[in-house]
Amino acid sequence: LDISILFSNVKGSINDGRLRLSRQGINFNSKTGKVDNIQAGKLTEGIWRWVALGHGLKLLKKNGHVYKNDGFRESEFEKLSDFFKTHYRLDLMEKDLCVKGWNWGTVKFGGQLLSFDIGDQLVFEIPHSNMSQYTTGKNKVTLEFHQNDDMEVSLMEVRFYVPPTQEGSVDPFEAFAQNILSNADVIQATGDAICIFLEATVPPGAGLYLHLQAARAHLLQRDFLCQLHPGYHHHAFL
Repeated sequence: LDISILFSNVKGSINDGRLRLSRQGINFNSKTGKVDNIQAGKLTEGIWRWVALGHGLKLLKKNGHVYKNDGFRESEFEKLSDFFKTHYRLDLMEKDLCVKGWNWGTVKFGGQLLSFDIGDQLVFEIPHSNMSQYTTGKNKVTLEFHQNDDMEVSLMEVRFYVPPTQEGSVDPFEAFAQNILSNADVIQATGDAICIFLEATVPPGAGLYLHLQAARAHLLQRDFLCQLHPGYHHHAFL
């Protein structure tokens, strides 16, 4: 079963190509030269849903890896469903995405995805491998992403507010942060501190500035300014 003029989504980059389904598995040949291969025995789930580029097929492997292809016509669902049932012994499930536009819901960590749901409907999902950094503030977590060099415009960050709760012994904010640290492809760096500010509260997401002549920290009650003197050796880490 061959289907052409389909699209794969790789860190926001939409690449067209050709999808081939056989008894042995599923292959997507992108025009970029990249080939995605899923063996039939490692395929655990297939989901059909309506997306921006027509209809989309989401495929899940046993190791939790997810593949997404968009651009299907609605009329192709029946033959795909029959093929999945006959050769992969899987039911191709139909699921609708939530389009309510709400910005509050439930975050779930499963497989290799972070998903944001409203009720039992998915709003969006982020692969753990796309996350590069995370920072925490008071009940706030900011996620930053690995950038795709082939894209002129790409998503830089997403911020989550995790409300406190009086129920249970587990802090939901700490649990959220630990889930990201244990699952995401977070860049970690170690070394000796150049400068330490003790008992200084920095507003999350703002307040730290690096200039050619100075480094400045804008805090809640006072500002710190470190002048860089000419003639000295300076090192900047971004």
